[in-house]
Amino acid sequence: MLPNIFENKAALVSASIAALIPLYAWKYLYSSYNKLKSNYEREKLFQERHNCTVMYSSNRGMTGWPPHTERLIPELRDPNMLKILIEPVSYFFATAEKSLDIALMLIIGKIFFAEILGAHRRGVKVRLILNYDHMDSTLPEIRELMKEGVKVAPYISQRASLTSIMHYKYIVKDYCEETETGYTLTGSMNLTNNAFLANYEDLTISSDFALTKLFHENFEECFDWISSENENLINKTVLLDANLDTL
Repeated sequence: MLPNIFENKAALVSASIAALIPLYAWKYLYSSYNKLKSNYEREKLFQERHNCTVMYSSNRGMTGWPPHTERLIPELRDPNMLKILIEPVSYFFATAEKSLDIALMLIIGKIFFAEILGAHRRGVKVRLILNYDHMDSTLPEIRELMKEGVKVAPYISQRASLTSIMHYKYIVKDYCEETETGYTLTGSMNLTNNAFLANYEDLTISSDFALTKLFHENFEECFDWISSENENLINKTVLLDANLDTL
């Protein structure tokens, strides 16, 4: 029987095709299953990471960052320690698709400016509100952001006797009124290395639209008001002296 099959080329080809079709179909189904599973797990992690509270303890890492169920404590000698601890913020920036509105007292650390600039360069609309009196050490980075087209509104206190500061600490991402979607990151920390490495801090990330809408409206009002205030002669002179006169 076997020699007869090999003598009949047509029969051999037919048998090969019959054997390959189920194998191809199985591989296709298995590949599709793995793709669906990967997409599901990625979306599940995205939702978990946008509805969590992360707590930082001095020299004891962080808790509450999915998928980790226990305290995450990087090794002190790990060169990636800071990168590990700032992952909640990095992930929030990296998954932005349309917009990032950042209201903070200060940002110190090249890694944070690099991530903000990276989001801008991939087409995300980025705006910042920062406290002017805390910008001295990061003026070069802020100038670079502005040169690239990032909108920055430095808050300049008008009080002579009692200094007023921009003390907000929140970031709104991908707000959309039509689809009622958007995300908020808020908490106790500014974006500084020390906040993640040495302080007791907290941050909460939420996909709740009602909450995000409140932060969005606050940002819009403050950004417009500060931008308007920075057009007056005193503020404009201060910004000119610091080479921050272009918004």
